[in-house]
Amino acid sequence: MRMSDSAIVAAVPRSIQSFLLLTPGEWRDLFSSRHHPRLFQRERARFILSRVRIIAALLAILAPFRIVADALLLPHPLFILLDSGRIVVAVAFAVLAFFCRCRPAPRHARLAMVMLFLIPAFFFLFSHVLLAHTQLNGGTEYFEKYNFLPFILMAGVGIFPMVLLETLAFTLSLLTAFALPLWLQEDPRILPELIDLALVASIAALAAMSQLQSMKRLFVQSSTDPLTGLLNRRAGENLLTLLLAQAERHPHALSVVLLDVDNFKGVNDNWGHEAGDRVLQDVAQLLQSGVRTGDAVIRWGGEEFVIVMPYANSGQAQARLQVILDGRAVQKPDGQPIRMSGGIAELQAENGKNWSDLIKLADNRMYQVKLNGKGRIVTE
Repeated sequence: MRMSDSAIVAAVPRSIQSFLLLTPGEWRDLFSSRHHPRLFQRERARFILSRVRIIAALLAILAPFRIVADALLLPHPLFILLDSGRIVVAVAFAVLAFFCRCRPAPRHARLAMVMLFLIPAFFFLFSHVLLAHTQLNGGTEYFEKYNFLPFILMAGVGIFPMVLLETLAFTLSLLTAFALPLWLQEDPRILPELIDLALVASIAALAAMSQLQSMKRLFVQSSTDPLTGLLNRRAGENLLTLLLAQAERHPHALSVVLLDVDNFKGVNDNWGHEAGDRVLQDVAQLLQSGVRTGDAVIRWGGEEFVIVMPYANSGQAQARLQVILDGRAVQKPDGQPIRMSGGIAELQAENGKNWSDLIKLADNRMYQVKLNGKGRIVTE
């Protein structure tokens, strides 16, 4: 008897179910971070950096703990070299934990992760070279525990929310580093070791992508307006802060537009709130489909919308919005077109004001339009 699709999905573990039910867009976002929203990229980077600092601080404390055992079990010149390596590792972890205060950007998060894994990987290679030809009088089992380090590091990849390309880059690099000494010594254990490490890497990659998927869904729920699907005001304020900082760091034009649906109260009064909700959804879809890639549409509140347009001066923003609003009109239930009034403020033209000042300026310009006939978008 053939099982139905729902029965098949129900029969697999829940962690796998979440991947089976992904949309094409969600699969794309799990494969690469290129299309992740700017705000989500920053939040993910902040999350990764915080975990890197916590783990690095813990390892900085734990790294020197084996110094006494090394002194007891290794001959005199050798334990000094090995323990010097431990001290260097502890200092490197401490620097990463307490002195890395970089901005929460994707490249900084990746660099911090590279350092977190690179430090112990180098120590593994260093200690392997030191201990490979050493005759140990005792404590052989103690030093054999070094062979567990590659598995611990490989499993550690699963601690971080990463896309598939990132997990492949980390796991393949670690596999290469750990296989190198076995390959140089022509050790027959290299194949079973690599198979075991690849298995751990696969599980770690699944864990990393599951974390990313959960984090992305929580982000969408907390940052999206449930009626229109646009960014909500809180997320919009965070995005404005981010985009204005980028425009000031790498100077380029940036325009902020405040739009208001004209006579919206009449729609609610005459046809009810459900009709008003449909109008807002249609307006949101019209704006979202008409702006450029990289622009952001925010439901600011009620019938007000904010559009942030990087790399566009006020004239370019006005022309683009006019094309959007002239191309297809949102209609009221009686077939009459919905009109919108708006004001535009440009960062450079307003002498580098903050986003709150730009919103107020755009709001004042929009209000003047309301007083003078409505249905227009002005820049001054």
